[in-house]
Parts: sequence; structure tokens; C-alpha cells
Amino acid sequence: MEQHKGPLSSDEEETQTSSKKRRIEHNGSQEAVNGLSQWGTKKSPRLSPALFCDDCEIQHIQLHRFLKYAVIGKKSSAPQASWCSIHHQKRLRGVVVIVLEDLAQHHFYQFYSHFRFFRRLFRHRFSLPPSRSDFIASLLGLNGVNVQAQKKKVDDDRTQAPTSDDPILQRYGTDRQDLTRYLLTEEEMMKNDYPFVGSLNTENYVHTMCTAKPTDSSPLYGLDCEMCLTAKGNELTRVAVVDARGQCIMDELVKPHNPIINYLTSFSGITKKMLHRVKTTLKDVQDRLKSLLPPDAILVGHSLNFDLRALQMIHPHVIDTSVLFARKYDKKFRLKFLAQEILKREIQRPDAVGHNPLEDATAALHLAQYIIEHGPQKVADIELERIFLNGSDVQKTPDITKVNGILHPLPSEGPGFLEELEKGGQKIVYVSRDALTDPVPLSQFQTLLCSSDDEVLEKACGAIPLSPINIVKFQPRSKFSKWPIDANGKVASKFAELMTVFAGPFKDGVNPKSVKMHFESCGPIHSLTTISDTCQPYLCVRFCVPEAAQLAVEHLNGSCVDGCHVKVQRMITRRTIDYQDRFKEMEEDPENENTIYVSGFTNPLTEETLHKQFHRFKEIKSIFVPRNPKSRHPAKYCYLKFHSPDAAAAAITHIQTHGGLRSMKAITSSHFHRWLQTAVTHVPLQTPSNQDVMPGEDLTEIIKDLDRKLHQLYECLVENTLCVALFPGNNSSDGSVPGFGLMGIKS
Repeated sequence: MEQHKGPLSSDEEETQTSSKKRRIEHNGSQEAVNGLSQWGTKKSPRLSPALFCDDCEIQHIQLHRFLKYAVIGKKSSAPQASWCSIHHQKRLRGVVVIVLEDLAQHHFYQFYSHFRFFRRLFRHRFSLPPSRSDFIASLLGLNGVNVQAQKKKVDDDRTQAPTSDDPILQRYGTDRQDLTRYLLTEEEMMKNDYPFVGSLNTENYVHTMCTAKPTDSSPLYGLDCEMCLTAKGNELTRVAVVDARGQCIMDELVKPHNPIINYLTSFSGITKKMLHRVKTTLKDVQDRLKSLLPPDAILVGHSLNFDLRALQMIHPHVIDTSVLFARKYDKKFRLKFLAQEILKREIQRPDAVGHNPLEDATAALHLAQYIIEHGPQKVADIELERIFLNGSDVQKTPDITKVNGILHPLPSEGPGFLEELEKGGQKIVYVSRDALTDPVPLSQFQTLLCSSDDEVLEKACGAIPLSPINIVKFQPRSKFSKWPIDANGKVASKFAELMTVFAGPFKDGVNPKSVKMHFESCGPIHSLTTISDTCQPYLCVRFCVPEAAQLAVEHLNGSCVDGCHVKVQRMITRRTIDYQDRFKEMEEDPENENTIYVSGFTNPLTEETLHKQFHRFKEIKSIFVPRNPKSRHPAKYCYLKFHSPDAAAAAITHIQTHGGLRSMKAITSSHFHRWLQTAVTHVPLQTPSNQDVMPGEDLTEIIKDLDRKLHQLYECLVENTLCVALFPGNNSSDGSVPGFGLMGIKS
């Protein structure tokens, strides 16, 4: 089962994110009210992105699908993007994509203070993977590969041995394996938050009593559950089980024990009418499952840990297809994607009302049977990662040249983006200093070439009101292309310093564990080291988020720690001297509006903990619980987004005076949090010298000029125009740095 966290009300216009939700999010109908006040009229277009989460990196193909729907709408079955809904798309007056070549995500953070108009105009922001050389082609849904080059790659693939870096081959080898080889180990079950005897919050769980040792002839059962949102959290509303032949042996609707807040119909398929006469309880389902499953039964599902927790049951022998087909770094594919690419089967259709658990249980079962029957090599040959990243599947067949020209349209999405525009007699206006090249079809563009970025701005302002879709590319490359690839690391070093404090003096023999306990109340600690070359011992505490360092200075300075009254102070260097101004700007950023940071929990956060702690706050819009980047367990801190500033301020006051927790206005947005976890946590803390000048400090005026140009361009847009600004990032032989995106609708 794929985990879905839904809104607090019955407003079901919220979108589902592209990958497994690694957060707890409750969005209320107030968002619709906010949308009305923001856009003025009921039918003005507005965006509902799902970016307040860990998974806020948007792939290029996802961005393409978003732009395609924005331009075409529901024509030719173009679906809404899974990560952002556009409400009242027909009211959009146009789409403008602004590409800032050679800029990357870390530039936004380094020059944050100088992107004044960017920050004010675009409150929706997201991370992008590093750009390929054909960035414009990727926005249009083209894979940008010449057919002859692709054909040569096919021939090379046939003569070369399979790559050993495929995660499936690394886990299971190339040969076919016995069934039991694919069972989750105890360590994997713990890592993926499966319930087991003695694990957290499982005191009332029921064991299936399937304790016999599984063999290669043990029976497989596919299982999937759907849930709704109740006053206590997610509760079971439907469970489906299929046997090894894919035959349904159980399909039950379940009446939750607590009052239902939201049926999550768009995800679960459950409605109030369906449950009206249902009497089956969770205990009834548990008893029936215990009687159905033989002692050596093996359960198969997609992220089955969520299903077992919904059932409140413990089962020791499982095959989890989200782990079985996991990508690098334990990232996971959606069940819909795996079914489409491996089984050639479409599930979770956009025109269906919610998910069908029988369909999902059968798909997971058949995926497990596929790898058991055909072996890991057959799965590796499909190249799931390539298909996922490219967003299209150029089959390895001799008739590859039959693909239309040099373009490879997306599968199963009706006519392509450019084809639809051509049918409507529309062209894309492209304004840049560089001409377009293959694989982009030049006949479908009205290209306006310029000699400078000033001319790009002038021509764009004149052309944009006349065209429904425009791509405007600014190129400060003469300056930024000379910036070394390690600039991302140097920017990360600045934030590492911003998250570092010094505490002391302590007595000789200070106990670091005792000190760590005090400082962990402020937030996650990256490292704690003793400074011994001072008159008395001091400790250097480096946190993982800026809020933790700020709280440590505010609340622990002058406190008694390990028997000593200590000073807690920041590292002040030329790179951090303006930290107060920087933090103030980040607090007041529209993206962090009405959002607070809460720390001081003793255990990883669960839904039960969150409900118990925050149920009194009636104006919570959503909750973001980060995951530990290594263990993937929920963190011991969270971010709460409220509907109003008064509610957020009242929550901070209440939290600080009750319950022993710490809280402050949020500084860290979700995309910034993601970048910090990947970039900053791996940066060694260094003592900067007088010569340690941040790369690009002489580029401030260029950034300011870009910001002004964007503001002038924005002023030329007509009302209800969708504007997307993109920093492509960089992917070269020297390394890669992620890109960045901002978007909004002019009102």
C-alpha cells in the first residue's frame, strides 16, 4: 500500500506527491478560502502544490507534465501533475518559463538577500535534479537523444556485460534466486518501520501466528489496504487479499473505531455511502486473516509496513516490492510505475475514483512472481532508473529508427506536447541569445535571437502578451560558467557555520553525552567535539538545522549544563556576520509564512505523538516531519504550518510554556531542508581565514540585475499568467549540483 496523508476536511482537491509520502500532512478546506482571497474571484486559476515534505525534488519529466497540463489542459487526456494541481486551468492566460542558465540551487541560498523580487513573487519552490545538456528538450518531454546515437547505444548494450551498479543486481546477483531470498530480513524490516514483537507502539498489535519457517514452496498472498482519516489518525477502511493465482479470497470494508474526518476518496475510493451499513470491525478482520493464512504464509505488498500498521498486525515473512525494486540510495518507485514498466499493466488510472486494493494487491503479487520466475537480470535489463529519469522508453529493438524522427514522446499520455500545440496552430516563443538545436523541432518555435540579456528582456516583454507559451532564457554564463564545481560545497560550508555554536567553559572531564542531551532539546545534532586547546574545555556543537542553533543561543546561554554555567555563542566569521539579518529575512519569507519549528521530543515522531501533542491546535494546516537521511526513521522535530499568523504565534507561546518543548518561527523551507541534509551534513567544518572569500562575491551585482530583469518581465505579464523560473543546475564530469525552481500565477 502506498501511504497517503490527507486533508483535515473533505476538500479533495489536494494533490498526491510523486513518491511515497514520507511525512504527515493534514490540509484543511481553508486552503480553498485562502485561494479565493489570493486570486480575487472564485474561478481564478490557482496552484495547490504538495511541496511541504521531504520529497520536494521534482524530476524534469514531472515538470514537463505540469507545463503540458498548464498549456493543454484536459485535451488528449493530459493528466494533472501528481505533485501540483492547477485549479481552473482554463482561466490561465498563458505560460512563461524563465531559464537562468548556469545558476543552481545553491545560488538561490547564497544570494538569498539579493533575490528580492524572486522571493516576493514566487512562494512555491522546489528542487530539481542536475540539468542535462538538453534542458529545454527535457521541459518539452523530449529525451534529446539522436536516433543514430541511441541505436549505437543499443548495439553497445547488447555486446557489453550488464552494469554491476544496478541496485537489484547488487542485492540479488544476476542469477535466478529462490523465493526465500527475496524475503525481508529482520534488519530490513526494522529499517522500513515494520511492526514486530517489541517494537514501538505495537503493544496492542495482533500476531498472525504464521510462525512456521517459510520454504521455496510456501504460498504467496498479495495484500493491500486503504485508510481514511479519523480523529485519531489513519484507520483501516478496506482490506483486500489475493492468493498466488491472483484470485480474491478477501475483500472487506471496515468501520473505523473513531469518527471519520476525511474519507480520502480520491486516494482510497471510500465514500460515506459505502461505509453507511458496514458493521465489520478491525478485530473481525484480524480474526479472519488469522484463520485464512497458513502457518508458512508469505505476504506480498508495496510498502506493506503501512498495511500491517493499519491492520495492527505483526507478520514475520514478507516480500515488499517497494524494497525489492528499490532505486539507489533506497529511493523507491511507485507501484503504478512498476506495474506499467514491468507488467505492462495500467493501474490507478486517473479516471478511476481512488485506488482499488484488489488491483494493487494483485499487481504487487505479480511483480514478486516476475522476479522470482525471470530473475534479477531480466529486471535490470528493463533499466527502470533510466526510464524513470528520462520519462520515456526507447525500446531496445532493431526498429528503433521507426520512432518519429528524432523525438521520443512520453508513453501512454496521448499526443505529445508539441503535437497538440501544432494541431492548435500554436507556436512556442523562444527568446534567447542562443539558437535552439536538435532534438528540438525548430518549425514549432518562433525564435527571437538577441545579442544581450538586455535585448532578451526587451523582446520578451513585447512578445509575451501575444503568445500562450513562452520560454525566455537569460545567460549570465560569461561569469557563472567560470565558477568551479565545488562552489556548492563552499556555500554549504557557510551554512554549516551558521548552524554551529560554542559552549563553555566546562570543567575538565566534561561528559559529552550529558551535554548532548541538553542541546538535543533544540534540534538534531550533526556533531559534538571537544576543544581542548583553550584555558578550560569548550564544546563545538554543530546542528543539522538553523533553528536548532538559534534556539541553543536563545535558551541555553547562561544555563547550567553538566554542573557548569556556560555561555553559548555563535561562530562569527566574515561569512556569518550577517546571520541575524539573514534569519530575519528567512522567517519573513512568504514560503515560511505561518510556519513554526518544534523540537525537544524524546522519541521519533509518530501520528499518535503528534495527535496527542497538537490536537488542541485547531488551525493547523499541515505538518512536516522530516526523516533521518540515513535510517529514514521519523525525526524528533517537525514543522507546523498554520492558517494564520496569530495561530502560529499563539502555538509558539503555548509550546514554550507547556510540555517541555522548544519552538520558534521557521527558517527552513522543505527544499532548503532537503539541500541541507545532502549538502551541508557532508561538509567538514573549517576555520575560515582572511583569504577565504566566498566564490562569487563579485557577482552580487549580476544577481541583482537578474532580479530586476525578472521583475520587469513579470510586470509585462497579463493577469492569470503562470510563471515558472528555473535554475537548471549543472551535471558535468567534474560533478553535479542540483537545480531549483520557483513558480506562481500573476494576479
